Amino acid sequence: MSGETAVMEVDKPTQISNGSKSEDVSNGSTSFEGSVIASPSIESFSTLPDQEDLEFSLDADAGDLQVRVDNPQKHLDTLETYVTFRICTRVNIESRVEYKESEYSVRRRYNDFVWLRQKLVESFPTHLIPPLPGKHTLLAQLDRYSKNFVLARLAMLHRFLTRVVAHPVLSYNMSLYVFLTAKPSEFNIHRKSGQGILGRVTDSLQNLTTNYLVRQRSPEFDSVRDYANTLGEKLTQLEKVGRRLQKERQAYQGELNQFQQLFTVWATSEPELRPLLLAFASAIERNTASQQNTLLDSFSATFEQPLKEYLLYVDAVKEALQRRDAVQIEYELAVDELNKKRNEKEQLVNLEGTSGGASSAFNLWKKPAEARDEKIEKLSQLIPNLVRQAEANQDKMQCANENLRSDLERWHVEKKKDIRNLLLCMANQQIQYYEDVLSSWEQVIPEVKCANQTAGSSAAENIPASSSMQFST
Repeated sequence: MSGETAVMEVDKPTQISNGSKSEDVSNGSTSFEGSVIASPSIESFSTLPDQEDLEFSLDADAGDLQVRVDNPQKHLDTLETYVTFRICTRVNIESRVEYKESEYSVRRRYNDFVWLRQKLVESFPTHLIPPLPGKHTLLAQLDRYSKNFVLARLAMLHRFLTRVVAHPVLSYNMSLYVFLTAKPSEFNIHRKSGQGILGRVTDSLQNLTTNYLVRQRSPEFDSVRDYANTLGEKLTQLEKVGRRLQKERQAYQGELNQFQQLFTVWATSEPELRPLLLAFASAIERNTASQQNTLLDSFSATFEQPLKEYLLYVDAVKEALQRRDAVQIEYELAVDELNKKRNEKEQLVNLEGTSGGASSAFNLWKKPAEARDEKIEKLSQLIPNLVRQAEANQDKMQCANENLRSDLERWHVEKKKDIRNLLLCMANQQIQYYEDVLSSWEQVIPEVKCANQTAGSSAAENIPASSSMQFST
């Protein structure tokens, strides 16, 4: 594997203060699957963008369970090459008694995060599970070890895990505990344990929504579905416009570079205008650098990736609504089956009343009558079970509604905050860029004034004496 992106540099891991008791495997020579870890080489990926000083204070506002995802590291195996991320966890063991230590440090790869999310969906099908970054496409596979790709994935994995541990229900899941604390061999056993009964139940619920439709749709959740569709369309359109603006900025950047070169070359052939032309070239160069640093380089991290993440979040909302619909369909099917059996019993009872009048008819239909009685008896025993099942499904649907309703409220609050920060970041970047542009051109003004004064003095010196006398007269 040659090339600059073939090996990633791994900084020495920063130690968690107060003396962690847990083993930090990020500096080990082998991964949890026994593959050789790449040697430190080219670029550093050790810190999370904008979170270099993240600390685990565990005060009242910080929560009793905090995580940090950082320090990506590339692993070379005989069959595959992959990247793992270090996960540092700090716990308040007084409130989280299931945790034996106050600090943990483990390494997990992307597929491990996928396993965790699937386990959360299996355990809490009617909750809104935060999204993960999507898998790389086949086209982007050659670049999946680049710095930009790894840092973008790292940031999204950090936000995913932070949202999970901040959730009042998801954070107590046993699979999350294993994910945050288990040593490599123990974690592999949990991963290979396969899909349990909860997973099969979740799959059956999801299949219901494929084969059946909810008859009596809830207006509340229908409005949420419409909102999610509208938000997804707006974010998609915003992403398209942003990419188009980015291409236009890149094209404009190239034109500015040509513009700056033209002024520089022009200055070599115009000694009198040289200071002014070089001042213009310098201003254009500063504008170009400002646009590159303020707008172009930060586009992916501050605009494109957050929008993609919220598009994934919209998909997660739709998935949660679909799983909630599956619970309602299960309830409606149970009610349908109950009504069917009740109607069947009622018809048999009515048939018994009409055929019991004539003795000859009774004697003639004696065996069918016995079969009918047996069937009525079976239905009498079955209907109470169906009633209990329908009531249980109704309770399950009400719990699903409450779970999803509370998660959606939390999501709306978080969404407003995140989108507000996104827009403020865009505004601040534009303000910074235009301030840099204004400052660059303000630095040209003295040269322009000096050139004007020089041109005026030269013109005055070149005026003929007779003309000057006539003018004075």
